[in-house]
Amino acid sequence: MEIYVVKEGDTVDSIAQGYGVPVSSVIFDNQLVYPYPLAIGQALLIATGNTPAPSYSAYVNGYAYPYINQEVLDETLPFLSSLSVFSYGFTTEGELVPPRTDDTFMIQRALENGVRPILTLTPLGPDGNFNNMLISSLVNDEAVKSNLLSNLLRVLTEKGFQGVDIDFEYILSDDRVPFAEFVAQTRDFLSPYGYPVSVALAPKTSDNQSGLLYGGMDYALLGNAADSVLLMTYEWGYTYEHLSYT
Repeated sequence: MEIYVVKEGDTVDSIAQGYGVPVSSVIFDNQLVYPYPLAIGQALLIATGNTPAPSYSAYVNGYAYPYINQEVLDETLPFLSSLSVFSYGFTTEGELVPPRTDDTFMIQRALENGVRPILTLTPLGPDGNFNNMLISSLVNDEAVKSNLLSNLLRVLTEKGFQGVDIDFEYILSDDRVPFAEFVAQTRDFLSPYGYPVSVALAPKTSDNQSGLLYGGMDYALLGNAADSVLLMTYEWGYTYEHLSYT
């Protein structure tokens, strides 16, 4: 190990390059946090010699639309643990609405690459936008929930999916508990068949955070209801637009 003192203009990349060591090694050895800011005079431990770079295990999920370019899909799959196919909607009666573009090739390519294809369930209305009244009609009606779960199991089995991701947004505050109960009911229904259930969470900074994205999401309830959760940090900004909330 050597100690390097940060100078003006230094970056993690430039320091790693100067020593001929992996950037990941500098980050890991010094417990740096993204976006890895450095202060002039800061002391860094540098693993020189033949010290192997640290390795990490991670579960990596990717969302993709069925109209994804197949070449892009094939290039990405080797780096994924699961592929969430976006998306399946539903009606007020609990009937599933499949994507407009056939997703069969995505499922097949994922399976061929040892990647778990995941059915993404969304409350998209006829206009293609998230519809919180559609959520209410589902989570507060046992008959609709029962029909939807039966349809989910049928499609999962027929198409070869290996799990469900519940991606509901703009949930009404009044549906906070019923939504969590629906997630738990979905997990309990599908678990005997070997299908895990994840839930996508808007990135809250406090439990009582106000706003359309946050009021209907109870982290504690949903954490107990699902097998796993996905934090939707793309709510802060993504390819098509940048979102800012105050």
